Amino acid sequence: MPVVVRLHRLAERYLGRLGRGKPTRLVLSLFFKAVLGIQRVFHFETINDLGFAILTGGKRVLSRSVLGGLVRAAPVNGVRRFVRATEPPMRAADGTTVSIDEHVIARFTRKFAIRKGFHTIRNKHMKVEKLFYPFSVGGRKLLSLIVTRGNAGLATLSQKLLAPLRRRARGRELRVILDAGAAQNYQDLLALAQHPRQVTLVRAPRKPAYRDRWAKLPASAWERMEEPGPFKHALPKIIHVAETRMPLGSNKDPQARHADVRTIVVREQARRGKERWHAIWVFGDETSAAFDLVREFRTRQHHEQTYRILLHDAFVDTAPSGYNKKSRNVRRPGFKQNALTLYAWIAALAANALDAFTRKLPASFLHAHPRTLRRWFFNVDADLFLGNDTLIVMLHPRRLQSLWLQLVQTANRHPVRIPWLENRRLILALPNSNLSEGTIDPRLGASRVWC
Repeated sequence: MPVVVRLHRLAERYLGRLGRGKPTRLVLSLFFKAVLGIQRVFHFETINDLGFAILTGGKRVLSRSVLGGLVRAAPVNGVRRFVRATEPPMRAADGTTVSIDEHVIARFTRKFAIRKGFHTIRNKHMKVEKLFYPFSVGGRKLLSLIVTRGNAGLATLSQKLLAPLRRRARGRELRVILDAGAAQNYQDLLALAQHPRQVTLVRAPRKPAYRDRWAKLPASAWERMEEPGPFKHALPKIIHVAETRMPLGSNKDPQARHADVRTIVVREQARRGKERWHAIWVFGDETSAAFDLVREFRTRQHHEQTYRILLHDAFVDTAPSGYNKKSRNVRRPGFKQNALTLYAWIAALAANALDAFTRKLPASFLHAHPRTLRRWFFNVDADLFLGNDTLIVMLHPRRLQSLWLQLVQTANRHPVRIPWLENRRLILALPNSNLSEGTIDPRLGASRVWC
């Protein structure tokens, strides 16, 4: 709840042009939509729950038309300031390893001619819009957001995103991990990588010419290693690692070729079929061991997993389109960033909040899937008791009674004030049971409260 109260205050400050109370209703509705897994805005028509209404800042749940209208009416400058104000800090304990990648949202309009881009899941070029999130690998959180048309490049946008990240790093060296999309334009990649306080790891494209070049490496250049198998008692996976140098640029134009780049090649030995080849270009680090850099690059998988959560659990692909549907020129409809940015960024804040919540739970729930959290902690029956100065929530969990007792005690030690509910204190309670600690049950007139 402290996170939600902070969102309320920042929404009222930066989105106040929407009207009194409307920024809170907009932001909290989108936030809890992502947290609780409500798929689309039109599903708000079927929600008739007083608790959800209170969570979203009102006495009734917003209708689909009102919520959709508020999303599209949010001011562009206010949304940008809201995003900057809610960006999580880059703490020293989290390190400075940052992964930058794009998330592509498919658009199926036939009326408007919007820019096309490559959709990796559908494996084709189509009309899309892109979300660029930098991701803190150590902190497991999304750091900021830029939304663009479908033809934006990863290297170009990464350079734009890294400028504020360097300021937030406060002089510490940044270690940047990029997927192969950043290698499409060598000029942009070199402009991005050539920074004195930055190490850049980029996946090399899988081109036949590169594959032939790596296959010609001598046998003495390869180092054989064993890694654990994909499951318990599985045979170890055998890989071979080699280090070489490659010139970037076009072979057809020798004048366009650039200095050699440190390249780490990985060959996965297959029990059946063809071997898999991977390569990483390394900029700014000539001393680290090759396999250490390979393992560091693999940490970007946490970024991919977060994108998977945004897609299938926060439903970020249901974000409103960026192209202007009211444009008379269907060939050039324009691009409006406010609704798409606000919707996608609040989904990212929800993903960050859910991961932060797992850190307060036992180790078995660390980095748990959102659907696991909903099943064990969010989809719990409760009774509401509204007092003059308090809102008492009587929870009825069926499992993990001792853990619920600890969570309720921790929450009631410093009760949160709910600003949009006349500043009432939020008190959590459990029904009387055979637990050793006292509980509160308003229906029975009990007087003991953890506070």
